Amino acid sequence: MPEFDILCHGDLWDPVHGRRNDRWLAIQGGRIISESEEHPGEARDTVTATLFTPGLIDMHVHLVWDGTDDPVATLTDETESETTIRAIENARKQLEGGVTTVRDLGSTDDIAIAVGRAIRTGRVPGPRTIASGRTIIISDGHDPFWGIESDGIDACRRAVRKLRGAGADVIKVSATGGVYGQAIGEDPGAAELSRAELTAIVEEANRFDLPVATHAVGTDGIRNAVVAGVDTIEHGNLMDDETLAQLEDEDIAYDPTLFVYQEIASGSAPEYARTNALRVVDQHTEVVKKASRENVRLLAGSDAGSPNTPHPSLHRELQSLVENGLSEEAALTAATHTAAEELGRSSLGTLDPETPADVIGFDDDPFVDIEGTSSPSIIVKDGALY
Repeated sequence: MPEFDILCHGDLWDPVHGRRNDRWLAIQGGRIISESEEHPGEARDTVTATLFTPGLIDMHVHLVWDGTDDPVATLTDETESETTIRAIENARKQLEGGVTTVRDLGSTDDIAIAVGRAIRTGRVPGPRTIASGRTIIISDGHDPFWGIESDGIDACRRAVRKLRGAGADVIKVSATGGVYGQAIGEDPGAAELSRAELTAIVEEANRFDLPVATHAVGTDGIRNAVVAGVDTIEHGNLMDDETLAQLEDEDIAYDPTLFVYQEIASGSAPEYARTNALRVVDQHTEVVKKASRENVRLLAGSDAGSPNTPHPSLHRELQSLVENGLSEEAALTAATHTAAEELGRSSLGTLDPETPADVIGFDDDPFVDIEGTSSPSIIVKDGALY
């Protein structure tokens, strides 16, 4: 009988230990067993690649969206059953793209929660899915199709409790308007949930050990979210310098989702969305460049499923981050170890013995060209070779 399930042979890299040349990684029973310079024994499968990294983590996706010009139009035309099938298909595409963990931050009918549960129990293939289900919004607020309309502190607390009961892994809130979602009423600069409402949401979520991720585009709404003590700022397009500095002081992570706004501003999304995106895209780029120079914890999230952002799109986000100030190593760190720590699963961000065997192999070295992350040659998740 083979001693190991899988042997991986090539260079290894993770953010904790850096690059190690010409190594063997042994996998057995869903976990990494050893790293060695010498061939450690026989395995059922032996695979080679130029470089092996921890599994990639996309911290912002929408499995129910299809990534076309107008995903809301598709969503409106589908039944709940059809949307569920689409979400399962998109989960498979994410895994096939080398993304072994996703954080889904918005789905109709809490579909992503159900899909994540099905993946965990082995009923369907896909990445480990940390899901918010529906989001907490004001009446007719940003993305109303998957929002729990919550006006006032008591309603916001009830919404957190409903989401906890539905099985949410994270609470998603909309502190501001957005660029895309509805043709009437979308103002990316507008603060929507108040500071008091956001504070109540954070307090209630903390009681149940649930993190809070915040859609926040406009300046005032971003500031409100930071003061309220949320865990991550999503987008942050119009963040001012003072608030950016507070992220470091308050240990709040920043998930820019840079690519999707550039794509909406320049692509074939609905006209209202392009107009809104053009209002925020230039300052967004400057915020990301400043964040890359500061000691801000950066995450990598693609907003996959959004207009012209198909599943998977994490490689597109990593390329945008590199083009705007991050090194290849910093971008990959944002998509591995920093993301894993933010999820409370730091073992997913390294290639250490006794950690879960989420391992991605690349023939095209992403340290030479980050675009190499678009074409993984080897995908291992929880010790299973895909």
